Parts: sequence; C-alpha cells; structure tokens
Amino acid sequence: MLLSQLSCGVSARVTEIEGRHGVRRNLNQLGIHIGDVVSLARRGAFRGPLLVLVHGMQVALGRGVANQVYVQPIDVEAGKGDSRE
Repeated sequence: MLLSQLSCGVSARVTEIEGRHGVRRNLNQLGIHIGDVVSLARRGAFRGPLLVLVHGMQVALGRGVANQVYVQPIDVEAGKGDSRE
C-alpha cells in the first residue's frame, strides 16, 4: 500500500520507493529509507502534507512524494500474547 493510504497512528515498514534519484535522495536526507518503520501522525487539511514519524522525528511529506513510498503495515498484535515472562 502507499504511505498516503496509511491510517493515522498505524506503523508500517517502508518496502519500496518509486521515483527518480531526486526523490530518493530527498527522502534519504529526511531519514526515510527502505526497511525503516514509519507512522502516519496527521494528515494536512485540504489535501495538505502528511506528518510522518520516523526515527523519533516528525517529517512533513507532500502527497505526491507520499504516493511514491510503498509500505507494509506492521501487525502490533503479533508481538502480544507471548507467554515467556
């Protein structure tokens, strides 16, 4: 799924970045790489930018850029219920 389709508060792992060298370079400079875990914090009003949490920082991404980032939601329930204590 696309980063722009992620629901607020859901964590996901970046699986692919489309776009040319410039898009990838800009995302790398913002700290977003393939394999990183990101979370959508907020959507801007009137199709404004998306506020994304990555590495403990908040980063604003335009929707055009967010539409080039593919993510896989992380199942937070999978880690729960572990009987080892």
